[in-house]
Amino acid sequence: MDIWKWVNEAEAEARRLGNTRLAELIDRLPTVVTEDAHTQADALFPEALALARQAKSPWLEVFFRHWNLQSRIFHRSEPGEWLSESISLLEFAHREETRECPQSVCATQDVAGCYGRADGPGWASERKAVVIETLSRIDATWPCFTCLSTEYFLGLMDEKRFEEALAWLEKQEAALVAAGQGHKRKYLLGERADVLLELGRLPEALAAAEACEESTPSDHTRMEARILQARVLARMGRTSEALEVLPALSAVRATPGHYGNWADALVQLMKAEAIGNDANLERTLLELAGRLASTGAIRGAVRIEEQRAEAALKRGQPQSALHACARLEALVPRLRKPLGADETLRHLRARAEALTSERPPELPESAAALLDQAEKGPEDVLRLLDAARTRWPGERATLVRAQAKALEQLGRGEEAEVALRSLLDADAHPTPDVVRELGMNLLERRRFTELHALVDSVLNASGDTPLRVEAYRLRARAALESGEKAAAKAPLRAMLELDPELRGTTLTLAALERDTGERERALARLDDAVARWTEPGPHDWDRMLVATLLGRWDVVRASASRLGFKLKEDSGPVEEEWEACRLRYTEPDGTFTEVWARRTGPVTARVVSIAMPDSAQHVGDTVAFDATPLNEGPAEGEEEEHSWLYPVVEVLRPGRYSVFALDGVGPGDEAIERMYETLAACGARLSVRTSDTYRLMTPEGEEVPGFFALLAVPPEADLGEVEAGLRRCAEGLPHPVLWPTLLEKLGREQEAEAQRAVAEEWEISL
Repeated sequence: MDIWKWVNEAEAEARRLGNTRLAELIDRLPTVVTEDAHTQADALFPEALALARQAKSPWLEVFFRHWNLQSRIFHRSEPGEWLSESISLLEFAHREETRECPQSVCATQDVAGCYGRADGPGWASERKAVVIETLSRIDATWPCFTCLSTEYFLGLMDEKRFEEALAWLEKQEAALVAAGQGHKRKYLLGERADVLLELGRLPEALAAAEACEESTPSDHTRMEARILQARVLARMGRTSEALEVLPALSAVRATPGHYGNWADALVQLMKAEAIGNDANLERTLLELAGRLASTGAIRGAVRIEEQRAEAALKRGQPQSALHACARLEALVPRLRKPLGADETLRHLRARAEALTSERPPELPESAAALLDQAEKGPEDVLRLLDAARTRWPGERATLVRAQAKALEQLGRGEEAEVALRSLLDADAHPTPDVVRELGMNLLERRRFTELHALVDSVLNASGDTPLRVEAYRLRARAALESGEKAAAKAPLRAMLELDPELRGTTLTLAALERDTGERERALARLDDAVARWTEPGPHDWDRMLVATLLGRWDVVRASASRLGFKLKEDSGPVEEEWEACRLRYTEPDGTFTEVWARRTGPVTARVVSIAMPDSAQHVGDTVAFDATPLNEGPAEGEEEEHSWLYPVVEVLRPGRYSVFALDGVGPGDEAIERMYETLAACGARLSVRTSDTYRLMTPEGEEVPGFFALLAVPPEADLGEVEAGLRRCAEGLPHPVLWPTLLEKLGREQEAEAQRAVAEEWEISL
């Protein structure tokens, strides 16, 4: 059964019926899921499901709900919230109207995966049974054959039956070969690497993990493969290679499905002394375990808490080990079967309690020094607190702040909040430091309701200027963190009324006024800033940006002159040809697009790069950008290759280019040069993107070089004239060059279909 053939047919049918958006979502949702683009997946799924139901297509409902569960369970490990949905989908997928849907079989995988993420070993036998029953109803030609085979394999792995797991993989691979599906063995490479690692066959495991990375088009699987390589390399003692290949925490943070293996790689590197066994490791493992516990992935959370406790004991920090034990005591009862986790917990607690009798580090010379130490040695600070309270009984506030700071450094923000609130409750006149630290604690944990209550209590109780400034600052930051730019303006204005010399606040407020439609007010504020702080600086750059948006070129030139720029014209818009740069757009769905551009002035640029037809298109845009770069400056010796990256603030003049793909067989350098000249004469731009590896086969079986290019046509150009120019250039070529989307745009459907038929014959994806 070819599931993807059905999917492609469903997409084509939706387009034929004029339901273009439904067709786009059929194509797009699986892609964003496999790319771990979770925000996009969450944005697309409700719309996709609604359109499937509107189209009265239960098969598409199964399809979309399955892909949502793939994201939620297999990528983000959220079994707690999504178990009921997986069971509901399994029932829905086996109704009369859906049981023949090719995707319905996958609902079994979703349920098995959900139980596996909650407590894999605890549910191993049941998961294996349901998979075997489902496999008996399909054969190796089904795409879900490998998915279901993986689920059975994971059951064996959870039971630590590693030899059987490897034998199972080999049996399923043989079935694929026998069914003429041998190329699909690549989908089991990650599993092969995993079991070979457990069997200690490290060179073979590494080879399988590397092959997995090379063969997959999936970002998620590629990340899994890199983590696997790091795990193997760390065990082989090749730690520098492991560190190089291991993705950063920031790259895996949004995808908890990676946490268990990533944590294992980290712990192995710690054991090999390639990374420190320190507070950073403690904080990282606590974060990963906490996230898994919150989503119902209990067995994964238990494993990482056990690793955290072991690492803490190894570095002689019993308090952190006991903290991990306390969390394990809450987690172990939530497992379906303890399977030794309860006994492990008892051993860990006994070892941690025995370690507490050891002498703690020596106290520093003062309580203030302990506060300074809290960032570098937070675990030592927590061990010293009892002795410190005895030594400095009058320094309660300083010691509590040191305790809170240490807890925050270890990722224990909730406990830090309790400590800081004890100071606030005990003092009718708290210091700005305490208010700021408690406010930042709440802000970082996104506890906005509590933060606003704190600000209100301070403003209602105190007339102290520094304290009120701090309260307003926290309110403004909370608004900005919540994405409420307009709400941040009032507290910032209140801060400036209390202290007009707050330069950073002035610039922040001007930027908010600029972005919320108060541009004249922003410009007046920046004019005042230039008068108040007479030396050239950031206020001039911000002033030029606002003046550009308002078309106040006289002001742009005035600040440019203060900054030392020598602009060519004395009046009118600034339109020059400066160096190349990169620009970052924030798209409507919250994603980023980076493009190449040519600067036309201090804060303006024109986009020159052409994006693929199905991507966000910005070629030809003239934009205003914030001149504070988003990237670091060049390293020594890399000045020539370096380019600055700036955030786009506003499109001043959109390019509105139409972009079409050209695909086919390489026509040769002369023909390509003729295309450049002909299309340029029509006002269009050609961008050849052919790589040396792009090869096609003629229908007779001869290998020939491929050709791929993008054609960008501005709105003022005549599309018909452009197409006629292309046709002239292609006349007499021995092999085809095709442009069906351009023909479709011109309404010439028959010609477009003829080109698509040629593309299918040549196996060209258009």
